Parts: sequence; C-alpha cells; structure tokens
Amino acid sequence: MNIKFPLTLFIALLAFILLFFSLACLKQSAYAQPVNGNSTDTLISIRAFRKIHTMGAVESIAKSITLEATIVANDEHDNLYKSISIQDTSGGIIISLDGSSLYQTYPVGATIRLHLQNLFLTDYRRMVQVVAAVDTSSGQLLTTGIPATLFSKFITVVKDNSSVLPLMVSYKNLSDTLQGRLIKISNVEFSAADTSLSFADKKNKIGASRSLKFCAGGTIYLRTSGYADFAGISIPKNNGDITGIYSVYNSEKQILIRDTSDILFRGKRCTGAAWLKN
Repeated sequence: MNIKFPLTLFIALLAFILLFFSLACLKQSAYAQPVNGNSTDTLISIRAFRKIHTMGAVESIAKSITLEATIVANDEHDNLYKSISIQDTSGGIIISLDGSSLYQTYPVGATIRLHLQNLFLTDYRRMVQVVAAVDTSSGQLLTTGIPATLFSKFITVVKDNSSVLPLMVSYKNLSDTLQGRLIKISNVEFSAADTSLSFADKKNKIGASRSLKFCAGGTIYLRTSGYADFAGISIPKNNGDITGIYSVYNSEKQILIRDTSDILFRGKRCTGAAWLKN
C-alpha cells in the first residue's frame, strides 16, 4: 500500500530537519573556534610563557603563540583596573585591557584563548603582565592595554562557567610563581592597628595596603583600590581564610580580593610569639 504525504507536510518536515542540523552546527562552533582564524598558532602554558620574561625588561611577542586559560578575576567590583587575571594549571598572569565593564564580556569562570603575537610581556614593580604597547620616551616605562576595538582580535571566549578552585598556600610557599593565580590563605587576621580602618580610602579614592598576619608567622598585605565598591567597609576583626589573586609590589607580597565574599573570618584572633614578631 502506497502512502502519499501532502506536499506541504513534506516541505515542513524537510525545513525542520535542516533547522535542527543548522542549530547543532552553530552550538558546536561556538566552543570549537580556531584561534583567531589562525590554525598555525602554538598553544603555550602560562608557566612556559612567563619564562620568556626577564624582570625589568620588555619582550615583544613575535611568534604565533596562544594561551588558553580561565579568568579568575576582573573589574566587576573595581578592585582590578582595566585588567583581568587568568590562569591555567601551570600558573597565572595579568592581562591589561584598555576598556571598562570588562566583567560583562569576560566574566570569572570564562575560558579564553589569548593570541599573543604582537603583544608585549613586561612587569610593573615586578608584577608580570601582558600589554599592547610600551613607551619609554619619558625615561619611564609606560604601558597601554589592549584597546577595546581589538579585543576580538586577540581574545576568544571558548567556554563559560569553568570552575577554578583556589590553591591553598602557606606563607613559606608564597613566591613569584604564584603571580596572577587564585590562592587561599588560612589562619590569618589583620593587624590590630588595621582593624580600626576601612579597606581603603573610598572618599578620596586612595588605595591602601592592610597587613595580614599568619598565626604561624609571616605577613602578607591585602591591597585594595580606592575605587573598589567595598573600599569604605570596615576591616573585619576576627581570624579565618582569605581567597584572592596573588600579587607583588616590589618585594611586598600582596593578595587582591574580588569582593568581600572572598573573606571568611569567623574564628577567634590568635596570639603567640610568632605572630607578635611580624
């Protein structure tokens, strides 16, 4: 027995099949893009990339190399200025971006590919960063982030909502190899003198460093921008854990929080000779 389909039903069925496969292809391509259309790019780890740099110098990136890493901090709460911090399993690094509201395009948890050719690798006060331009004509090193009009040329978002757990670190393990990484320190508290202060000077937009004491001995500084939306909040007085981005300013070891939820202080303050000497 022959069954005849009406012509209109056949056309509708064919259109549905074509639409289904088109959507499937679009979904796949969103997460499988070539690196800026250049399949010859070589993927490099952040650790290997950082080894190219000599402190105090500037390296121009001439090779077609690419980083694939996850964003662990951005400018959502204005504690990072025109920059994002990214990390892979080998390390972290700061990327300077000349734009605002970066978090809307580059949220924490997004995995990106950063095409490095024609960018520069340098450092500010020993904090290593990637920039788009350098100028030494004034006798000082001035840098410019990647212009907003060129974001899409250098950066491709390949995945959303990647989970990154902070690396638990003790004071003795704090080193430059952790720069730009999301770390967690525990059993710390702010110095007694700093507990009467706010995170920074919000009224005058002046940043501040508040000393954090490890109960086992050692000091790291919580650095907060005067533009951070939590700059005017009072420093917590208890003891506990802090998660943030490891940074340095010359020889000063620093940690930068994304917002105050990175601080979990519920314990009693510690006492003892090791803490009192720092």
